[in-house]
Amino acid sequence: MKRLKFKKETCIGCQLCAQVCSAMKEGEYVPSKARIFIETCYDDGNLKYHDNYCILCGLCAKACPVDAIKIGEYIEVDMDQCIGCGACAEKCPKKVVRIRDEKAYICDTCKGDPMCVKTCPQNALTFE
Repeated sequence: MKRLKFKKETCIGCQLCAQVCSAMKEGEYVPSKARIFIETCYDDGNLKYHDNYCILCGLCAKACPVDAIKIGEYIEVDMDQCIGCGACAEKCPKKVVRIRDEKAYICDTCKGDPMCVKTCPQNALTFE
């Protein structure tokens, strides 16, 4: 199964990954609604990264009391079945499951063809 991978040594902190993610998934450029979070900050003049994206560990699916989360080649949340209880978000070690409008939102790697990877100008994100 392919996974997203982040190479911090090549990232320039442009946030294009989050912008394209929110555009593809939400229909608007709002990085706070993205399903990938590569945050940057300066510490003693050096750029530091906090990479938060789904690592396909499966803990969210195991925690879901109604089996709304399926993991195959990518994660899929059945929005009709999801009750928005937040059990999946509580168990996520990367804290990337978002509960909004009583539904769980998780990166599905654009159904196995992640736009964040295609858009990154530095190839800091890969899918392998």
